[in-house]
Amino acid sequence: ASFPGGRIPLPAKDLLDSSAILSASPSSNQNSAVDALSENSPIQETRGRKRRAIRRTLSHLLQSAASASTRRARSTTSKESEAVYGVPPPAIDKGPAILALALLGTKCVNAKHIGAVVGMSVYFIGLASWCAAPKIGSTDHNPIVNMPSLPSKGHVPNLITNPLGAPLTNSRVYRTWLRVGALFGLLLPTMILAQLSLGSKFPSMLAITEWMNVGNVGEVKRIVGGPLFLLCFQALTEAVARTAFLPLPIRILIPVSYNTLRLSSLHSWAFSQSPSVMPQPLHALGIINLFYWYANLFLFLIPVGVMRYLRAHFFCVEAVEVTVRKGGEGSVGLLP
Repeated sequence: ASFPGGRIPLPAKDLLDSSAILSASPSSNQNSAVDALSENSPIQETRGRKRRAIRRTLSHLLQSAASASTRRARSTTSKESEAVYGVPPPAIDKGPAILALALLGTKCVNAKHIGAVVGMSVYFIGLASWCAAPKIGSTDHNPIVNMPSLPSKGHVPNLITNPLGAPLTNSRVYRTWLRVGALFGLLLPTMILAQLSLGSKFPSMLAITEWMNVGNVGEVKRIVGGPLFLLCFQALTEAVARTAFLPLPIRILIPVSYNTLRLSSLHSWAFSQSPSVMPQPLHALGIINLFYWYANLFLFLIPVGVMRYLRAHFFCVEAVEVTVRKGGEGSVGLLP
């Protein structure tokens, strides 16, 4: 959809009128008497009907494209999914929720982590309710919410469905960065906790690997399980926010908040007060996680993610028209 709401602006209408008149005008070598046809002649009336038909057809096409773009933005709720339009949003992945319940069942989570998750969930639910609440002066015919997630009329740019931009999300560096985080922050801690939990019931499993012989299994499980529990709830909250199509500023606030909250638990893991309890490989894994999530917060989320999400929300939702100075496209973060 090229025009918001499928409505042709006045300059475009004037251009259509002028192009139709020019295309219908006689050649320069024709008689001047033929050029002076009256407005009520049959030929002129036929030309007028053709112009009106063209205008109605273009308006219908633009309105259809605007409706399709709205449906596309509402149905595309995952940044990793392909552009499948017109289908219901995908179901929320149950993997993070199952892993979080398993961590609770095996006593790998402290009470402070549970309290932190409950507090964060209540906070984001309150923010979502405030965003959807109507402003003072809003009516049924003209509803105005505190923070909209979509433009008020029709045209929905693709930038809303992928605020980071396709060049970044499809790049090898970005995908490698996510895989490194999944390996050190999710897969390895899960394998270690599974072996520790099973080793408490089957001691022979821990005897296979000497480096897993920890002094206090319960304490190590809670140290390693805390950051993993927060990561699971971060993934679950992000999935719910995409499905509910919350405004972009709220959606980027979720990973920033959980990443910041997770750093304190990683400090306890990387700099354990009782080194004799924590084996050296587990200690090294904690240091790697600490450096990774610090880099993820200060080198990606804040300078790249927050900036692009806020710019996408302003350009695509809040602003009606944005005029960029000459040569300033790069500094304002316009994405292809």
